[in-house]
Amino acid sequence: MRSPNLIYRSVLIVIITGSWVLAHLHESQGSEAGSRPVCQSPSFPRWTFDESHLYPHDRPLARPEDGKALPDGRLVVADETHGLLLLEKDASHRPFGQFNKAGYIHDPPKIEGGAHGVFLEHDGRYLLLSDVYSGKIFRVNAQTEETRLIYDHPFGVNSVYRDREGTIWFTQSAHNTAQGGKESLWASVDLPKPTGAVFKLEASGVGISMEAEEVVSQLYFANGITLDRTEEYMYVAEMTMDRVLRFQIDVKSGTILDRESYQNILMPDNLAIDADNNLWIVSNMGNKVTVVDKNCQSMHTVFHAGSNTHTEVLDEWLKRSHLGQPRGDLLTRGSWNPLPNYLTGLFFSPNYETVYFTGLGNAILKYAMPRQ
Repeated sequence: MRSPNLIYRSVLIVIITGSWVLAHLHESQGSEAGSRPVCQSPSFPRWTFDESHLYPHDRPLARPEDGKALPDGRLVVADETHGLLLLEKDASHRPFGQFNKAGYIHDPPKIEGGAHGVFLEHDGRYLLLSDVYSGKIFRVNAQTEETRLIYDHPFGVNSVYRDREGTIWFTQSAHNTAQGGKESLWASVDLPKPTGAVFKLEASGVGISMEAEEVVSQLYFANGITLDRTEEYMYVAEMTMDRVLRFQIDVKSGTILDRESYQNILMPDNLAIDADNNLWIVSNMGNKVTVVDKNCQSMHTVFHAGSNTHTEVLDEWLKRSHLGQPRGDLLTRGSWNPLPNYLTGLFFSPNYETVYFTGLGNAILKYAMPRQ
């Protein structure tokens, strides 16, 4: 029989040797080209819903689907009646831009305005607004509020992004026209159809090309679109396929180089990139906002609004989705309760100290970001 001292020394050698091997194994894996770094996720926030975070408190908004913070801290949000609405720092509000002169129309029930995607260009001087019903894209001078129609797409335009080279990228969710835009759009949510796409409008001097080029086809309700902070990757929410796609792109040549299914998430809507280059995803049916850690691609829920009625509707939605059954009749108040309406998007203050969640109701949500 071996002595206790001999056994102890043998075990100690094994432990030390094993630790050395593991340490060098991790070191060698980390040094391999293209390897994913060890996940050291930051401390993301975690919020739940309560009405004290509704903003403005008097709920004066009309379907604020998306929005942006201006460089001076004032907010602009999509507004189905006026196109854009300005929220001053004291929460007072007024129409922003000259959309009636540029061809934006909201005259229900004949024509409904589909103000949807809002994008602030990188120099902070101009805003873009897309209309998901008519297919129009407007450009607004953020100082003078002069507004002009820069492109009229045959089908509705959902979300829009302009890169630093001047190219405009936008999503088409369905083959919905200005005449029957709303019904055709929601029909593609009821039963998914591969009529979504990504288009680009190339810059041409101070203007843009007159015709958009389709660069990604046969998507199931293409929704939110954004580029990362380096503009090396494009993210597109394929809503009724429950996934976010990622494309490697070259903005100088305006070409897409690669495609992958980046994350699976229930009904992703608008997307945003935070100060650390992490991707934030809004799940409209999930009443949820998720952040994808840029280092290891782990997913973290940062906001969730739950209720018994929402859980019941969500269970039925998932069942019908798997069975390929119509789901449109489930789009009732229970599917977004306790929120004012569906969550659709988010944006940050200029210093990233505040995040705003947008939706289809009469107010947005305002939360203070945790201090680093």
